[in-house]
Parts: sequence; structure tokens; C-alpha cells
Amino acid sequence: MVKILYKRGILAVLALFLLSGCTKNFEQINTDPTSSPVLPPGIMLTRGMIYTSGGEFEAWRTNLIYCGAMIQHISSLSLTYAGDKYLYNDGYSGAAFNSFYPNGIKILETMINQTKDDPSQANYNAMARILKVILLQRLTDLYGDVPYSGAGRGFIDLNFTPAYDPQETIYTGFANELQAAASLLDAAKANPGSADISGYGGAPAQWKKLAYSLLLRVGLRLSKKSDPSKGRDWVQKAIAGGVFTRNQDIFYIQHAGGDYDNPNSHVIGTYPGARGETSKDNLNIKYSRFFINLLKSKADPRLQMIAELPKPDSTPGGSDVPALQKGLPSGYDNSSDPVYGIGSTGDADLAHYSQPRQSIVQPNSPNVFITYSEVQLMLAEAAARGWIAADPLGYFIDGVKSGIWQWSLYSPTIVYDDAAATAYATAQSAALAGSLNNKLEAINVQYYITTFLNEYEAYANWRRSGYPVLTPVNYKNNETNGQIPRRLRYARNDYDVNRANVEAANAVQGPDVFMTRMWWDK
Repeated sequence: MVKILYKRGILAVLALFLLSGCTKNFEQINTDPTSSPVLPPGIMLTRGMIYTSGGEFEAWRTNLIYCGAMIQHISSLSLTYAGDKYLYNDGYSGAAFNSFYPNGIKILETMINQTKDDPSQANYNAMARILKVILLQRLTDLYGDVPYSGAGRGFIDLNFTPAYDPQETIYTGFANELQAAASLLDAAKANPGSADISGYGGAPAQWKKLAYSLLLRVGLRLSKKSDPSKGRDWVQKAIAGGVFTRNQDIFYIQHAGGDYDNPNSHVIGTYPGARGETSKDNLNIKYSRFFINLLKSKADPRLQMIAELPKPDSTPGGSDVPALQKGLPSGYDNSSDPVYGIGSTGDADLAHYSQPRQSIVQPNSPNVFITYSEVQLMLAEAAARGWIAADPLGYFIDGVKSGIWQWSLYSPTIVYDDAAATAYATAQSAALAGSLNNKLEAINVQYYITTFLNEYEAYANWRRSGYPVLTPVNYKNNETNGQIPRRLRYARNDYDVNRANVEAANAVQGPDVFMTRMWWDK
């Protein structure tokens, strides 16, 4: 017995010794000396901007497969393009949710929290807040009620199951955040310089214009509400604060080949390392018949800038002559089905249909988020609605011209002709002499054209404005009974980890289906 107690005593002493050894200098021993617990704000800003621009994962699935196809900018025979046929695919529908929250939102919220109490880093804080609004507006415009107040704060608050905020609350938050960010921007404070990979180079004055231009977008999004006074107030505050005033104010994130190429280009382009979706072996992405016919009917000079036919051997780089361009009808597949197959379109040869011109989908193409063209067209609508005391004509003409100019950013082979753009814009402005509906249609058709490739925004504005008038497809076994979806469905994996909050959102917003309208769409 004595021996047993002795052995136990020795073991206890050894355990205490080992425990003290393990806990002595524990933090020093278990900290990676090559890492920093707090990253420099410049590094976080650059990484946050790359995440904001996104990657192939959500650009392909959300921006192109769903948004761009649903509003008939593009079409495809492939069943992968579920938006072309209103089919449900969880991996695609939930892609933006699954990408933006753990990447862009997380790092931007961390950056905001890290810089909020340091006045010298006010510009970094403001830029992160603006970028966070960009991402969260995309998310709420896609799904409706989403995590907002608790988004990206799991590490900060240790709450990994955030509530879904009502969209009305989210939009009020956007307006407050953008105005607060604008007030923080200060040319006398630290400038991120090259850490800002937009075209702004860290200039606070440019970011302030961006904040107020985004506020203009936020305000106009409320135009369908029975009482639009809140939206009108935000529009007026945006104008008073100072929105974009020239072409060069356009906000885009720059990309580089071989490092982080443009996410849309990675899908559509045929350069080395891209997916090669429009190569000879896989002609999946085409322009829709509606979009091509719209541009042809208006003799729009952008048609030649953005579209081409394949070469005779089906590789990219064929004719860009406008009269020869041909769009693929939406809602068909590549089967021999007499109703839904390509044969029933009247031309089963994919090489006869137009696709994006390769000069606009290069690895270093800019990823555009909001343009001077959009701002001018939004101002034209605000004037037409009587939200501001102004004539919409000048805004409209400048907006259309700028929408043509912006393609010159993509390639030196695209040359902007101001005289031709002015003639085209002036001709299109004739519709502004008609009724309010005529004005709104003319403005928002141009907005639809100018937001090509930024399909998140194009889809949101189509739902808000109702223009252009699209003819839905009715592909077999679609989810909407032949109606264009009004939203995407939540990511299924969030039901697994945050079910109570997802179901609470569904109880307020409505069923988690494509046809449930969100707050600003009612």
C-alpha cells in the first residue's frame, strides 16, 4: 500500500512539473514569430479589395450563371446556366453568400474594428466601410434579409450564428455608413497609395465621390416603395455631398494576369489559365438574342465594341461587323428535344451566334462596380421623377455617352468616338419627350446596357425598374412557372449551421423560393 501511495505521489509531482513546464512562456512558445496578430491596414485594404472584386467561384455562379442569364444579357444551351432556364442549383444560388461572408466581409469588418479608434487611419477605416457596403448591398439585393449588423464579427464577438436583419434596416444602415465614411475621408490623413488597387490610388476625394454615388444608388433603389420619401432624401443628400462628375470617376478594381485575373474574364476569356468557356470545344456562353437585337435595333455603337462571331473553325476572334451579329435565344438546351432543343431555334450551329469579344475579357480587364454613366442615368431618373429640380435631358445624354466611353478602358483596340456617341445619345433622348413611363423606360434600358458584366447591379435594377421589358422563358421543370426569378435562395449550408436565424428570416420575408419578393421589390 505504501509503495502504491509513493508511486502515485511521484506521478503527481511529475504531472505538476510537466504542467508548469507547459504553461511557462506558453504565449511566447505558441505564437508564430513570423506572423503578426494585427496586419498593417494597407495589406488588409488590398486583400479586402481583391475579395470585393471576387473570384471565379461567385463570378461564374452568381454573376454570370444566374444574374446575367436571368435578365438575358447572356444565354447558354448548357444546363449549368441555371439562370437561363430558372432552374435551382444550391451550389450556384448560394455561391455569393458562401464567398462574400467568410472572405470579403470578414476581412473588411476586422479592418474596420482594428482602425476605428485610431484617427490617423481614418481613410483606411472609411474605405473599408465603403467596400463593405458594396458587398452587403450585393448580398441583400440577391437574397433579401441577410446577416448585416453581426456580419463578419464572429472572431470579434464570438457569435458565429448572426441574425438575419430586415432589408429595410440594412438599407438604412447603408445610408448611415456611407455618410459616416464620407465624413471620415481626409486628405491630411494617411493615404494608402498603391495599397488601393482601384483607379483611385488612395485619393480620399475620389473615395468620397464614390461614397455619395453609392448613396445615390441606395436611395433610388427605394423608388417602388409606396412612400419613397426616405429614398428621395438619400438621393438629395448624395447630390449635396458630391457624386461622380466625370468619366474618370468610375470605380473599378484592377487585375493582373498570372496573379489575380479578372473573375469574369477567367470564365469567359480564352487566354492561358482561363476556363476557356468560349473556346472551340466549349461554346457555352453566348449573347442572348434579346440583347443583340436590342443593340442592333438602336444601332448602338457598343455592339461592335463588345461582340464578335467565332471564326470558321469555331475559335474566338471572328467578325465584329454589327449587321452579322446573332444572339442565341434564351431557354434552350443542346438536345434534340423538339420543344426545348437547339434545333427548334432554327439554327443548331453554335458557331453562328455572337459571344463576348475577347478584348473585353482579358486577365487585366477592370472589374467595374459603379460608373459615371450609371450615376448620370440615375440622376436623369431622379429628375424625371421630380426628386430633384432638374431637366433629365443633359444627365441622360452624358450617361449614354459615358456608357460608350467606358469600354475604351478595356483595350486600346476599342476607340471612343465622341461625335458618334453624341449623335447616338441625342437620338435616344427623343423618348424623354414622352410620358413618365417613356422616360423611365428610355433611362433604364440604357442602364441595362451600361451595366453589362456587372450583372449583380443589372439584375437588381431590372427588378426595381421593370425595364427593359423581357419575355420570360418556360423551360421544362423550371422553379418559377415560367417567370423570371425575383431573388436567389439562401445557401443550404447556412440551414445546417444557422437554421434558427434562417427560418426566422423566412417567417418574416416569405418562403425561401425564387419568386418571393424582397422589401424594396414590393
